[in-house]
This record gives sequence, structure tokens and C-alpha cells, in this order.
Amino acid sequence: MITNNQGLLLCSRYSVAPNYFDYCGPDKNQNLIDHLQENIGDKEVQSILSEFDSLFLNLTLIAIENKIKDPFEKKVVEAYWVGNSLLNNVKNSDYVSLLKEKFNLAKKIGEKKYLKLQYKFLSHRVLPHHAFHVFNIFKRTGNDTSFHTLHTMDECRIGWGKIESRIKNKELRINTKPLIYVNNKLKLGNPIIKIIREDYRGKSFLTKHRLGDWISFHWGFACDILSDRQTKNLEFYTQKAIDFYNQP
Repeated sequence: MITNNQGLLLCSRYSVAPNYFDYCGPDKNQNLIDHLQENIGDKEVQSILSEFDSLFLNLTLIAIENKIKDPFEKKVVEAYWVGNSLLNNVKNSDYVSLLKEKFNLAKKIGEKKYLKLQYKFLSHRVLPHHAFHVFNIFKRTGNDTSFHTLHTMDECRIGWGKIESRIKNKELRINTKPLIYVNNKLKLGNPIIKIIREDYRGKSFLTKHRLGDWISFHWGFACDILSDRQTKNLEFYTQKAIDFYNQP
């Protein structure tokens, strides 16, 4: 019996966009969209999300370190995508071991880059948050294994912003801070207006959002309406990941 319906649905909201572009996960995008639209998290959804290698490994680590049996528990899912206190219980050494043994990172990015990254990971606090992975692994680890650029990092991170207006074709105007690169350092720039989509293949699963709401987005698609706490957490842990990137 699936008891983590809300966790599975939340995870699907954040996973469906990269899957839509075939960046990660199995070729089951329509299945995820249908389940989101029907608001059903079941064994099929669990099976699909378990095939997102990077996602599932990180969720499993967060769950184990917090003595939570289910990696799709809602708080675990929120910790990885948005950020919460569960991340603070994950040991640096365990995360480095995950990268080495499960991700096989040395082979993917090269031994020299891996050793430098390993030293940095053991010297500074690192957290298994999606933004840390995006900004600091350098190479994408899903179906597309190309190296990240500033543009792909900005699209791949979970962004957030306030809804300014709604326009035709299921699009939203969002006031948000872009990721920029200045003097060899990452930072969040001044607010801009960004257009994001709220439907997939003609279907929308995001409902009850209003002008002025804070919203998260991934690869140009809306994910979820954020509470004030979630907005602050997402900004906090994203900044932590940026600070880590900027460490020498």
C-alpha cells in the first residue's frame, strides 16, 4: 500500500520537467503528467521516480541519515528539492562516499577533477540539496552527461519567484533573480521578469495559484506554490550551494 501519496506527487512536480526534455529518468513522461493531473501517487509513480538515478540516490541518503524508512516521504522529497532541516543530519563523509561509490564520479568527470572536488567536499560543509549537485558536480548525471554551462545551471536549479501576471498559452510572468557569473563567482542577480509555462503537453496540474504567490520552477516549467517558509529555505540552501561553488 502506498502511504506516501503526497511525497510522490511532490517529487513528480519537480521531476517532470527534466523528464519532459529527456534529461533524466525513463521514457514515462506522459504517465507522470497523467498522475499529476489526477492527483494520484501510486506504485507506478514510485517505480518511475526510482529510475531517476541521481534523484533516488540522494533521497535514499537523506532518508537513511534521518532514520526515515521511505525515501519518498514528503519531508525527504522537500529536503532535496527545496531544502529543510533534514539536510543538516547528513554527514559530509557519507555524501562523498555516495558520489564516489554510487555515482562513480571519478570516471564521469575525470580523476583530477574528482580529487580536487573530493578535497573540497571534505574541507567544507556540503549538503545533498539539488542546487549543490547542479552547481558543484559540473557534469550532468542523467541521460545527458554533458558539462553544465551557466545557462543550464540556471535552468536546472530550482528557481523561485513571485507571480506578476498570467498570459496566454498557459504562461506566467515571474519576478525572479537569475543566476549570473561575475568576477569568476556565481551569484544571484537583480530581479528580472521570466516567462514560465504551467502546462505539459496541453495539461496543467498546478491549480489555485494567484497573482502575488511565490512559485518554484524547473527547466522553465512551474512546479509548486511555495509557502513563506519554503521560499526562505529554497533561497537559503541555494545560496549555500553558491557559496560552496565560490570556495577556492
